[in-house]
Amino acid sequence: MRAWHPYVRDRDAQHARSQRDPVHQAEDASPGPGRSVARHRGARFRHSDGPRCGGVRRRRYPRGDARKSRGGVVRRCSVAVSRRVRATDGEPRTDRDRRRKADPVSVAPLSGGSAKALTRRLHRSPDPLSLYAALSDRGARTDTMLLETLAGPTLIMDQAAVRVECRGQRVLIEALTPGGALVLATLERGFGHCVAERGERRLVLRFAPPAGDDAEARLLAASPFDVLRALSTGTRSETPEEPFTLALLGTVAFDHVDLFEDLPAPADDRLGFPDFIFWLAESLIVYEQGLAPRLVCTAFGSEDPEETTRAHFGASERLASLAARCERPLDEVAPAQRSDPAAAQTDLDDQAYGAVVARMKEHILAGDVYQIVPSRTFRAPCADPIAAFAAVRRLDRSPYMFFMAAPEHLLFGASPETSVRIVREEKWPMVEVKPIAGTRPRGADADEDDRMEADLRLDQKEIAEHMMLVDLARNDVARVSIPGTRRVAKLMTVERYARVMHLVSSVKGALAIGYDALHALQACLNVGTLSGAPKIKATELLRLTERTKRGPYGGAIGWLNGEGLMDTGVVIRSAVVKDGVAYVRAGAGVVHDSDPQKEADETRRKASAILSALGAPEKSQ
Repeated sequence: MRAWHPYVRDRDAQHARSQRDPVHQAEDASPGPGRSVARHRGARFRHSDGPRCGGVRRRRYPRGDARKSRGGVVRRCSVAVSRRVRATDGEPRTDRDRRRKADPVSVAPLSGGSAKALTRRLHRSPDPLSLYAALSDRGARTDTMLLETLAGPTLIMDQAAVRVECRGQRVLIEALTPGGALVLATLERGFGHCVAERGERRLVLRFAPPAGDDAEARLLAASPFDVLRALSTGTRSETPEEPFTLALLGTVAFDHVDLFEDLPAPADDRLGFPDFIFWLAESLIVYEQGLAPRLVCTAFGSEDPEETTRAHFGASERLASLAARCERPLDEVAPAQRSDPAAAQTDLDDQAYGAVVARMKEHILAGDVYQIVPSRTFRAPCADPIAAFAAVRRLDRSPYMFFMAAPEHLLFGASPETSVRIVREEKWPMVEVKPIAGTRPRGADADEDDRMEADLRLDQKEIAEHMMLVDLARNDVARVSIPGTRRVAKLMTVERYARVMHLVSSVKGALAIGYDALHALQACLNVGTLSGAPKIKATELLRLTERTKRGPYGGAIGWLNGEGLMDTGVVIRSAVVKDGVAYVRAGAGVVHDSDPQKEADETRRKASAILSALGAPEKSQ
């Protein structure tokens, strides 16, 4: 499915917007044959041979009308005109244009599917973790999730309509509510050619693996991500004023890369974690800075008016029930007592991990990679995951804090690193990646803090590693950005957290026509800070040396909405809990002059933040 972008046909409107929006000043250009022109902001681009997207109808002219051959006037970003403008004979001018003209839209909007949100403000603003714990029975109720972000909204998913779980090219979609059953029926109609199995309230789709070596063709080919695309931007929202009418929450595992790349098989899959798992939220609580929390209950409709009416009544009842539950008195979640990180078992001891580092240095000297991030897994009992999360959360308020209750796994953590974000700046969707590389411990006082920061900024090894990863992020962002818009917005700033400080940069670019948030996610994952450079070769070497699949470690967790906006964090400083055991993974960036023992110590230090929080809950006074 192609992404939406703002277009303007009228010259006066074009001039007015150029005054407001100097970054996106435009030149007039004919869209040429095979291009539709949409009038209002929020319209979606499509090929003429593709289906109509976003409720925008293509203008048709009578046969012989001069405007038909001229195609009208379209406003595009000036930096993109040289790449996007068509020749007068209607032929594409670049190889990229030829591929896009030949490529049909991969996913049509879901015919008959609709969503309408009912909302209400709470009278108070309870602590998100305390509220989530009360609503989810301390995380015991599956298909629920808490996602706290410092730079954006905090979301509590109390109820989901459907769960989407991908393993390889197989996608299992399960309806969790009556509204989810309507969504499932709509998906079945839209993906009929991919249906492998049908069952009561479940649907299995199977996609063909991508073929060929062309990177852009693989990026645009049909894939399991198309299901998420159809559920978000492919579903008609009847309440566009509510950005979370359509909201997907979930995580993409590091190992999802197998969907798009031919890599060696992993030695072991102890966790059995899916390549991605997402939920389409039906009852959501949204915290935004400076505002009272907002309840959002979505009614999913169909072509049957009676079913749609029942869905609206059901959403109204859910909203009233959720409001009553949120207004009840809440108990604070007692954090877990400190446990001894040294007691945790590991799949690679220090000597074995040091040997892995030494082998990676040989590959660096041979020129196979420039930098690589081998990891290892620590495991320890975890009696009360939500108490452990409370301890981690209390210790370090990180940009991304999450607790996800899936049917077979719990995932919690506090991550400092942004994976991929899509935000709107000056009415245009922007891609942002924020690589983090370079670490120092916090000082005992302000003076020592400053000395630690100075030492970090002057460390040539840390700077070289960081700049390699910034360059990698620039390449990733450029794949889905309008040429000329990619830039390094911040370079090597220092961000301080409870125990450590990091070098952080930010790379941004204007999302190119023909791409959406999921294309950006696919292009940028897995981030170089958790794999290496170049990424594919580094990932191949990691598969040959690490003993188990990584699962969510190094992947992404976050949300995607119906407006095409997205915010995801890298899954680090986290634990997967399965059968009462917490699996904590940590890695270290290896370059040509790395010391094996120091890198082993770094992984243990990173894992200790989670391992030390796995004790019994503190007793209430």
